[in-house]
Amino acid sequence: MADKLTCHIVFQTHWDREWYLPFEVFRHRLAQVMDRIVSGLETGELKQFVLDGQMAALEDYFDVCEGAMKEKVLHLIEEKKIIIGPWYVLADEFLVSGESLIRNLEVGMKLAGQYGESQKVGYLPDTFGHVSQMPQLLKGFGIGNAILWRGIQARTSEFNWESPDGSRVFTAFLPEGYYQPLLNEDNVEEQMKTYVEKVTPYATTSHILLTNGGDHLMPKHGDLMGRIEDLQGEVEYISSTYEEFLASVQAEISADLPLYVGEMRSNEHIYVLPNVLSTRSYLKQQNQEMEDELTGYAEPLAVLCSKGKYPHRYLEESWKLLMQNQPHDSICGCSIDEVHREMETRTMMLKQRLESIQMGSLSHAGVQDPMFSGNGARKPFEDNSVFTVFNPHPRSFKGWVSGEIWLKEDRTFHLKDHTGKFYTPVIKNKRSGRHFASPLDAFPDFKEGTFYDVEFYVEHLPGTSLSSFRVEAGEYEELLEAKGEAVENEFYSVELSGDGTLVLVDKETRRRHAGLQRFYSSLDAGDEYNYSPPVNDVKTYAERFSSPTVRKSSGVQEMTYELKLETPAGLDETRTGPSDGSVMTTIQIKITLRAGDRKMYVAYTIDNHSKDQRLRVQYPLGGSTRYTYSDTAFDVVKRTARKEEQFHAPKQNEVPVVVEPSLSFVRSESGFTFYHRGLQEYQVTSLGEQDALDITLIRSVGWLSRDDLRTRGGGAGPSMETPEAQCIGRYTFHAAFEFTPDKGLGRVATDAHVYRVPPRIYPGETQENELTGLVEFDNEEVQWSSLRRVVDGVELRLWNPTDRVQPVTFKSHAEGIERVDFLHERLNTVENAADQLNPKEITTFLLKGGRNA
Repeated sequence: MADKLTCHIVFQTHWDREWYLPFEVFRHRLAQVMDRIVSGLETGELKQFVLDGQMAALEDYFDVCEGAMKEKVLHLIEEKKIIIGPWYVLADEFLVSGESLIRNLEVGMKLAGQYGESQKVGYLPDTFGHVSQMPQLLKGFGIGNAILWRGIQARTSEFNWESPDGSRVFTAFLPEGYYQPLLNEDNVEEQMKTYVEKVTPYATTSHILLTNGGDHLMPKHGDLMGRIEDLQGEVEYISSTYEEFLASVQAEISADLPLYVGEMRSNEHIYVLPNVLSTRSYLKQQNQEMEDELTGYAEPLAVLCSKGKYPHRYLEESWKLLMQNQPHDSICGCSIDEVHREMETRTMMLKQRLESIQMGSLSHAGVQDPMFSGNGARKPFEDNSVFTVFNPHPRSFKGWVSGEIWLKEDRTFHLKDHTGKFYTPVIKNKRSGRHFASPLDAFPDFKEGTFYDVEFYVEHLPGTSLSSFRVEAGEYEELLEAKGEAVENEFYSVELSGDGTLVLVDKETRRRHAGLQRFYSSLDAGDEYNYSPPVNDVKTYAERFSSPTVRKSSGVQEMTYELKLETPAGLDETRTGPSDGSVMTTIQIKITLRAGDRKMYVAYTIDNHSKDQRLRVQYPLGGSTRYTYSDTAFDVVKRTARKEEQFHAPKQNEVPVVVEPSLSFVRSESGFTFYHRGLQEYQVTSLGEQDALDITLIRSVGWLSRDDLRTRGGGAGPSMETPEAQCIGRYTFHAAFEFTPDKGLGRVATDAHVYRVPPRIYPGETQENELTGLVEFDNEEVQWSSLRRVVDGVELRLWNPTDRVQPVTFKSHAEGIERVDFLHERLNTVENAADQLNPKEITTFLLKGGRNA
């Protein structure tokens, strides 16, 4: 280490797009901050300024600034005085998909390249922990470093961080965080001396970093460069950038830096705010629905059907709209109510957009005709006497297809595919109603008809294909009411017990699982960031309300029942126990079992009236559980079951984290698997002789942040009331569970993906030979996350969730297949349409030439 310490001062502002103020208010503030940044750079008061690594902030500013200011900013970017990129937004890493993180970097670096040059820095200063595969994601974009704060357990401010696949990035830790506007203070010398004394013990080189700025702050007016000159002494202070700091540090680091592998979720050093995993869970559900619409349906369908009219820009703008809901203070649900209402509006807009893109793709392929007088197949007012099933997965599908069709006449029918094979559908419900259509060349109108909720079992749908089915005269099955309080298939018998829980008997093992699906509520005196039970907590359990309704057919059985949950209305005035009054929350549960399917499908509809509570559903695991597995971005992580819970946090600390993240599934070591959408927080708890998996459904809290929590020793943001975070109202969540001890984790991940993105019914008819077999791969354990058109062909992204090498063989019409990085730079050619994925590897393949490629 050199004799003299160098402190790199990076002028920056951390820009939460929305948080304790709504977006438009923050945008106006951004315009004021940008005025100061530009003037400071033009007068020489500032040498350089880092715009927080988020391109969305720059786009937001350009949307409203005057043309002259935009030209000034672009000139400063060109001169590398305003530093931009690489992200589009600073997303929460655990609440969005891995593909969303890749597109975030892709869009951010593309925009930065249009305006100038992106900084090559994995800048993640404020996300609430870090996923295990982040080093691999950064390396795939040519970024070999990271700058982090939360989630780190490091003893030094420099270390190497490694993904499970072995990808490694040099990492700088911010021991005192990014919020350091010290040059804005009057007593600068004293502030700087104190800061240097705090961070120097962590340093392994002669270079330390000061991120001068903070949330939504502008630099102080005055001769800031002169202030830096006045500070010179035992420490050399220089105006710098993150790239310059990292280069200086890496020139001095030793070869034996500490190595950290995998996730970063430690709160030993600073809060990680773990219960944002369940705050406003409806937002998590909506986000996953839109991620699935984009990657699961809109993009693959456009590849299959676009015929030269692939909506590149339309889809990219859709991604940007989705990502505007994914910043850590947005998707985490820890902002004011107005922010989250606006998020729901964005979701509504995105849903409309993606539905339209899908219909447009079908029109391009001639499956539908938007013209009343056109020559295409299905006209706008024609019913679904012929309909099409889309399998979006690049692997064949076998199982149940569900959806809705409408017919002009109420009649019985069976289905026939293009080979002449007949299918007997199960009609779950039917209703009379009106079909609405608005042709491009005629007046909008309604047509009377009957709508059918249908399910039918198929033996084979080719990978990434459209398959047509015709309604023909015949007999269908209906779900008919039956006696009893149980449903079954060849795998399970499931009975509703007197206390409102389920008793499941595994017919193969004869093992009996009792007490499943118990709903309970406990008080929550926390805020949008952290759960915190009051001193005088009250736990209440849902009770059975009435006899269930059971409906059966030969292939599908369904049981619907209702529970009531009487809870305290909320907390008392001291927030130490329950209020005097009580309220009634009702929970309607629908259970579906299907022949040939080991999953038990569940829908929970909760009419919540309880404030200041945490509502959970519990599944006993039948014994002691040492660990669980759950999925995150491009990984399946083994997690030690942390059953010891603490409730008294020292000042400026959180209690140890006991809740865990999950994108799509949780699996216990005994083989119980819980699949879900949007229920992303779980915990292993003790029930005496056995453990249980507890899934958080709703957290009802009324404050953005408070400083009187038992589980966190201080505030985490402004103390502002957020009454809509109490989640009073009606919510429906979907899940499934199964007992399959012998199923591998890769196959579990595959089933979770199909659960989230099942085959879908669309109106219209297709020619089978034209819209089938775009691409298939043969390994059931390998996962896919992207299937879309890019400039040079069709991108297929695969990842290996297992600890074993996984071979893959492709079947497609492509003339050639290449491995590329995330920027689509060629790595090598795939010979003979066969390759392999190393353990935990993410790989992007480019299909070139041939039909649809």
